[in-house]
Amino acid sequence: MAATGWFRRNQKKLLGTLVVFLMVIWGIGPAAEYLVPKPAIGEIHGTEVTQGQFTDTATRWARIFFRDTEEPVAKMVWAQMALFIQAEKMGVFVSKEELAQEVRNFFPVDPRIFEDKEAFRRMLGSALHLTEHQFEKTIKEYLLSKKLLFLLKDSVKITRDEALQRYIKENEKVKVKYAALNARDFIGNVKVEEDEVRAFYDKHSEAFPSVEEGRWGYKEPEKVKMEYVITKNAAVERETKASITDEEMLNYYEEKKDLMFRTEDEEEDSEDAPEEASEGTSEEASSETSVVEFKPFEEVKEQIKNNIFYKRYDAKINKQIADADEEIYEMIDKEEFISFPDLAEKHDLEYVIPTNSTDGTNYFAKDELFEVLIDLPEFPQQVFDRDINDPSPPLSSTQGKLIYRVIEKVAPHTPPYEEICERVARDLSYAKGFEEAEKIAEKCLEKINETSFEEGIKSIESETGKIDIIGTNYITRPGIISNDDDIEVLGQDKAKIVETVFGLKVGESAIAVEDKGIQRCYVVTLVERKTVDPGKFEEEEDSIMEQYLREKQLAFITEWELWVAKKASLGKRRG
Repeated sequence: MAATGWFRRNQKKLLGTLVVFLMVIWGIGPAAEYLVPKPAIGEIHGTEVTQGQFTDTATRWARIFFRDTEEPVAKMVWAQMALFIQAEKMGVFVSKEELAQEVRNFFPVDPRIFEDKEAFRRMLGSALHLTEHQFEKTIKEYLLSKKLLFLLKDSVKITRDEALQRYIKENEKVKVKYAALNARDFIGNVKVEEDEVRAFYDKHSEAFPSVEEGRWGYKEPEKVKMEYVITKNAAVERETKASITDEEMLNYYEEKKDLMFRTEDEEEDSEDAPEEASEGTSEEASSETSVVEFKPFEEVKEQIKNNIFYKRYDAKINKQIADADEEIYEMIDKEEFISFPDLAEKHDLEYVIPTNSTDGTNYFAKDELFEVLIDLPEFPQQVFDRDINDPSPPLSSTQGKLIYRVIEKVAPHTPPYEEICERVARDLSYAKGFEEAEKIAEKCLEKINETSFEEGIKSIESETGKIDIIGTNYITRPGIISNDDDIEVLGQDKAKIVETVFGLKVGESAIAVEDKGIQRCYVVTLVERKTVDPGKFEEEEDSIMEQYLREKQLAFITEWELWVAKKASLGKRRG
């Protein structure tokens, strides 16, 4: 331990000495490779991708394709890497001619610029801050992805019979009547015994609950408790704006006015002025062009204030979080853990232990962590991958720059029966209420088949109370969107109704059981069916088949890209 502690305290000096030594023996390149290894940050198709490889790709793609996006660039670049690496594995090839043509297509400029290599390189450096090699490498990667997707799309076909059957399904419409029996309305009609509650708990104790999937369960997922320090963006903004004086702005104006604040006419004159004047007019031209016009200070004062503000604001925010990170690094060899509250006070940061809005505790399941930092999709996984008491590197978010630490992890577990027996009893009452609703619906259906839909509903009102019968306009199958005025869209909570009635004959009734979300039984009857004339399909056959083909291709490509994404795992290894 003593030797380890001494090494950590002196590691910066040792590394500096080692750098000089390796430079002398091997040269700068090998020394850098030795001292700065490139750890894998993930895998694509079983091949490790280093931080250096990813940073290089992300930089190039961000400067060319993702300059204005508001989406997380890292995830978008990772998805593109998965595609062009897969393309290479499948033998997709980009020729020199294809690459040259795509480069020309990218820049709608005078073609002669491509003949002047030096001018072209200057344009790339000025517009994209990339070298010619970096630019062409990125365009080649883009073409690999594009060609692969084109080949896949081209392999998807659609037959006339397939299109006709889909057309008939999408345009068939029905009218229905239905009545709903909600599970919660029957809770008061059921009784639960202690042994039943215990048995219900035992049956579902090892399952994770899910209302959306209609699954009872009492096992709680893994949870974490965390803390973080974050920059006080609002306070720093106020202080920074208040600190900017008129004198500073005036000094800025005087220093920068020749570069930034010339009038437009003066800028145009200076650009258009000939390099040389004739002998007879040289003195006169010199006297005329020596008068330079600038925009008044008051006109550009707000712009100057903003320029000073952003520079000073960013500098302060970055310094605060960098100083805190440096202190964490300096404390790495200490036996005790650094105090985040003390860190926040010392560097004027805000200290936070987030509270879970769902249950009021400080513990979060993975899918609940999105509420802590809503603009970082990868944040929940990063938190759960981090070791306890291991401070993270600084992160940037819309809320501020922060450093977090996991201070406790709770493994998945099932609370003892005694702690949650009342909750289990409520759940069992609901489950038995749903069973009661199903029984009454079956009895109602029997009466409907003997008499009519209305009479069947009336026959159960002594047990249920008044039940509303609801009639619809024409409805379509689930997932089909129609702009027709006579179409009524039933919500997702009534999806079972639509699934059931299209299999009925006119006048026939059935029970549609919705066992997910708010559990209920529907008694439904098919009132009317509007069939489709196949002749209408023939009139627009070409355009319909083209539309269906595009949609089928899109669905195929989407599924295929999801499959590719599963072969590419970003962030498998912690930094």
